[in-house]
Amino acid sequence: MDIPEKYKHLWIYWDVHAFILLSIFIQIVLLFLGHLRKTFALRWMQTVLWGSYLIADLLANFVLFHLCNVMDDFSFSNAIIAFWAPFLILHLGGPDTITAYSIEDNELWARHLLVFPFGLIFTFYVLFRSLPNIRLLAPTLLIFLVAIIKYLERSYSLYKSSVNGFRSSISSSYKKLSLEDLNPLNQAFYLYSTCRPFFINLTPHLELYTKTINLINDMPTKEVWRAMSMALGYVYDEFYTKAIINHSIVGYGLRVLCSICIFLAFWLFHIVPKDDFGKFNVTITYILLVTSMCLDITATIMLVFSNWMVSSLLSFKKLRNWSMLLANCIVRIQNAWHKRRHWLIKMPQLSLLNNCLNISAPNRALHKSMMNWIVEKLDFAQEAKLYPGWRTIINESYTVQTLQPAYANEEIIKIIVSNVKNCLTVIRYDQVVLGYAKILKFNKMDWAIPAFVELLDGMSLDQQVFIWHITTELCFYWNPKSVHPLCPHQREIEEEEIISRVRKCLEIMKACKYLSNYMMYTVLMRPDMMSTTVQASPMLFYHAFDEMVKFIRNYTMQNAKVEEVCRKIMATPIVWTDNNRSLFAIARALADLMLKIEEDERWKFLTMTWAELIIQVAKNSRANMHMKQLSSGDKLLTFIWLLNKLVETDDMFHIMLDIRTN
Repeated sequence: MDIPEKYKHLWIYWDVHAFILLSIFIQIVLLFLGHLRKTFALRWMQTVLWGSYLIADLLANFVLFHLCNVMDDFSFSNAIIAFWAPFLILHLGGPDTITAYSIEDNELWARHLLVFPFGLIFTFYVLFRSLPNIRLLAPTLLIFLVAIIKYLERSYSLYKSSVNGFRSSISSSYKKLSLEDLNPLNQAFYLYSTCRPFFINLTPHLELYTKTINLINDMPTKEVWRAMSMALGYVYDEFYTKAIINHSIVGYGLRVLCSICIFLAFWLFHIVPKDDFGKFNVTITYILLVTSMCLDITATIMLVFSNWMVSSLLSFKKLRNWSMLLANCIVRIQNAWHKRRHWLIKMPQLSLLNNCLNISAPNRALHKSMMNWIVEKLDFAQEAKLYPGWRTIINESYTVQTLQPAYANEEIIKIIVSNVKNCLTVIRYDQVVLGYAKILKFNKMDWAIPAFVELLDGMSLDQQVFIWHITTELCFYWNPKSVHPLCPHQREIEEEEIISRVRKCLEIMKACKYLSNYMMYTVLMRPDMMSTTVQASPMLFYHAFDEMVKFIRNYTMQNAKVEEVCRKIMATPIVWTDNNRSLFAIARALADLMLKIEEDERWKFLTMTWAELIIQVAKNSRANMHMKQLSSGDKLLTFIWLLNKLVETDDMFHIMLDIRTN
């Protein structure tokens, strides 16, 4: 059945307008979500941004090609259609807040640049078809100039963010950087300048590095995290936005030129007679112009109130007093607008014990409220399947799901960073065995050292994460009022003392649990973040998880609470043989030993242990994985990796100086 010609014409007429409006909407989404991705990388936001990023270029190219056919087929004014074509090139240039969705997109800069001549050919063809009507030629050429600038800015940003472009920019940045007059406003920029070489496995410049490592040693824990978080923001901007070109003398000049051209094009279009263009076409054109002006104003505001602008102002030597005053004003506005900007640290969570309970009691999901179900679905909980390594009728596979991400508050971050900093400056990984290095520092626990050493001897990193994760869970949900089954001499503790003690160590308990779930998530869900030598064994985790599920099914009631399950686990005797030392049994025995320690000392010890483990994971991770990790909003592991790199480089420089002295 043939479609009537009038319906074909109606579709061709309307689809151009609809696709142009859709392209405008996608540019708005890319601008705002691209800006928010650096600090609020929610899963639904990432999904919408990913879809918009993929559609944006395809849609702009399609509409640009389709304009050629529209001008050939219809009699309405070609001049106003020709005015739309440069806007599509402008959309191909993209907003300032996102040039690449993933780090691999930067390597495709040559392909992006190669598409540019074809876009110019289509645009010139559309402009040629609009002749001899030249009423809108002036505003068309102005928007066309802006579009060329924006497209080349994106191509240049992609090149500078590629491996070769990034490597070439490191050597030149040392010449431009001055180490004088360091102040709190530009500390983060110096950290950023020092850490840049680490992302491509290079060693930083000695003079710059020495200044930075002294700065870190003198900074309090809270300031270290604030400055390093801002430095990671600089790195993110360099890899995923147009910050490199925007925050340069040329970039500032191009920004002013583009803004003038857009506003001038709007004014020229407004004064041109438009009676024969059609009201709907004129409305679409006004939407294009007004949206372009609004996006340009928004991007300019983001540029002015960015950390890059503060660093640029402080680099001016001739107008030092004025630049310092403006920089302080920008920082005050930033702090008023984003009070918790650098403290929103997403820590993905995965609890094996909660997963075991959900698998053992499938009806538990029925008791969840509808709101909790909606929240879980909106957050797109991640899943991982554990297989036995062979498929039989008896063996079953398990699906492990993540929990809602935790956002560590300022106090928890202070605890974590202080422990990490202590571990980085004290522990030498090649000289102590991972997992019980900190035990040697507790004189009260000398009696427990042989047991710990025997339990953890020869364990790999993924095994230790599993053992300490279960141990932390058991200690966290253990009821202090109960008498420990392996400690008959432990006395009952009064309720008032329990409340006082719980309040005192509540923050450190939260930090431990967040770190425990975060490390479990990293091992199971993000094995790419770990070195190939320390990645988790799926079969190993399957058998340990299978043992936990069977224990809960055999020894606990259906729909039991996690506290009841933990008490049952601790009260059940451990079947211990030389030939059967499962990870679950080792974790239970380790929890028994941990509960013999005073609560304050226990949680201090667990916190330092998790600090060791997360440092070891960060130490063995690859640089390119942290480049990818910046776009996901999970900055904790990258922060520790960079801090560890600085300390390792400090050791290397001291060794070099000793060799040179001798």
